[in-house]
Amino acid sequence: MVGAPLLVAVAVLVLAEGTMRVGRSYLATPSVWPAPEMQKKYDQIVARAASGQRTEVVLVGDSLMDVAGDPAGLKAVGAGGGIYNASVAGETLPTIAEWTTKVVVPRLHPKVVVVGLSSNELNPSVLTLPSVAAYDASRAVRAAEGTASLADRGDALLRRWSMLYRYRASLRPSFGPPVFDPPLSRDGHDLAFASLKYLQDGGVKRSRLVISSVIAGLKGFAVGPKNVAILQAMLTTLHGQGIRVLLVAMPATADLVSFHPDGAADYRRAMASFAAIARRSGARFEDAGVWPVTEFADPVHLNGVGTVRFSSYLAPLLRQT
Repeated sequence: MVGAPLLVAVAVLVLAEGTMRVGRSYLATPSVWPAPEMQKKYDQIVARAASGQRTEVVLVGDSLMDVAGDPAGLKAVGAGGGIYNASVAGETLPTIAEWTTKVVVPRLHPKVVVVGLSSNELNPSVLTLPSVAAYDASRAVRAAEGTASLADRGDALLRRWSMLYRYRASLRPSFGPPVFDPPLSRDGHDLAFASLKYLQDGGVKRSRLVISSVIAGLKGFAVGPKNVAILQAMLTTLHGQGIRVLLVAMPATADLVSFHPDGAADYRRAMASFAAIARRSGARFEDAGVWPVTEFADPVHLNGVGTVRFSSYLAPLLRQT
């Protein structure tokens, strides 16, 4: 009596597994990392390390460096090869620090790390965003950092051997907002903003959303002591490994500066804090300053024109570093 239902259940699972193995080519590869872009970059990093490809310089940061740092463009203006952009959009300072020191650098062994940030990363509000908790709770993160539990290792084993388990999330309808999954170059450059003009593409609705999100990220702006400690520990750790570290305050728009509660005074305070952190950590600091909006897609992200200028800006700094 019990055996027949069990056999039917096993047969159904075997059939479903076989169907998934045949049909998986029609589905996007599932992400086990907190964000699809992070999954793509981890796969690129692992492949790069496995192939023995030389990596002299790694660019890290949030979405600002993600769209601005073009390894191919940097090579074209004399910065040399062996550059990889490991920045990830949507992540903030705590995740950037952990991802850089525990995942990226141990695999790529760069000689130089360029950390590109803006003033918002010093605001205490970035410490409590959902993306930070998602990163800390990720089994893929723990596996990559070498701290996987027995359950984490079991999960990895199931994903390796069972397509039904690996693609289970793809089979369920998603009711949440679309996840940012930008196209990437082979060197990790985010290409999503390259063709956009300042607050024009996507219409009024997109422009308002961008501006409101930037203002929300700067609400109650202050230079948080914990933010300072996280960034300083990151730079000090890299410097202590014999890596040359360049901290860059990413190009800003006049709009971005004005969105701070105290405007330019807040922005200057952030730049002074970055300079002091770099000084105490053995890093070099450079402030890219305010650039015209023709080089931006929105108040914070450079477009293709701005990326070309940023390559010309960063290349001589890399040669000096």
